[in-house]
Amino acid sequence: MKNAIYQALSHDCAANLAGEAFLLTQEYDHVLFLWENDPCIVIGRYQNPFSECNLQRMESEGVQLVRRQSGGGAVYHDRGNLCFTLIGNKETSSKEENFALVLEALASLGLTCELSGRNDILLNGRKISGNAFQTTSTKFCHHGTLLISSDLSVMNNYLTPSSEKLASKAVKSVSSRVGNLREGNPVITNEMMQQALIQAFEHHYGKAIHQALDFTQLSEAKENYRLFGDYSLILEKTPNFTHSFTHRFDWGETTIHIQVEKGIIKAVKMFTDALDTSVVTRAERVLQGIAYEKGAILEAQKTCEQADIASLLTVVASQL
Repeated sequence: MKNAIYQALSHDCAANLAGEAFLLTQEYDHVLFLWENDPCIVIGRYQNPFSECNLQRMESEGVQLVRRQSGGGAVYHDRGNLCFTLIGNKETSSKEENFALVLEALASLGLTCELSGRNDILLNGRKISGNAFQTTSTKFCHHGTLLISSDLSVMNNYLTPSSEKLASKAVKSVSSRVGNLREGNPVITNEMMQQALIQAFEHHYGKAIHQALDFTQLSEAKENYRLFGDYSLILEKTPNFTHSFTHRFDWGETTIHIQVEKGIIKAVKMFTDALDTSVVTRAERVLQGIAYEKGAILEAQKTCEQADIASLLTVVASQL
């Protein structure tokens, strides 16, 4: 098997995500990518930065805004947080196998952790790792965070989740439900966690090529930087729509904007933290072109074989 371990020398999150995109094109059976970022907020592929972030404070305090290509919610990164990426063949890789590897690495440092909810890892009931996924035509990419010694006190300065999201988690703030690994192992460092992941990776897949790269200097990453870190692109304005509403589904919180012309739905725009990012394009395909009236939308719901889209259509119809 041809395996590789990459460690980022760069701390620019957009550059590191562009580097991850580059690694997705490389011909390895398995890749482990380890990276750390300067303070930033990373939003999911279809999230609305205006509702998720305190953009003014971020700009004044030099906190970078970055958009990743995977789904999920907004997260805060700093140098006390270790990011990891596991890339494998689409047909054979699984998040279950990846989580087993990460839990093995944590256990080797005396940390007994467990999976919970929407692909989080908990230590003593507090979230120490969030995870998200994406696939290409040939690869499965699983990336996640490991909070080691992050400054959790500043998270609420930059993240502004909706009241619905907080109510669904029965918490009053983002920081109240997260924790650092140092709460379970006071001497743990990023370097110790990196080595534990490397050992677990090679235990699962065998020896690997090791390489350290500065992705701010790699030409292939520089070419894609704007996809992740171009501020104006991330803040793309939402057009005026006839009807907008927000609802929290089992699969994620969603804000949907519907534009109607002459009684027909002409355009749909969705912002969501759903892990399955395909829900956006699938919803657009179903809704565009049908009459904007309750009966037509309920009829589409009855014939829809996609559970998440069917639930969305039910809520859309209830708004009329």
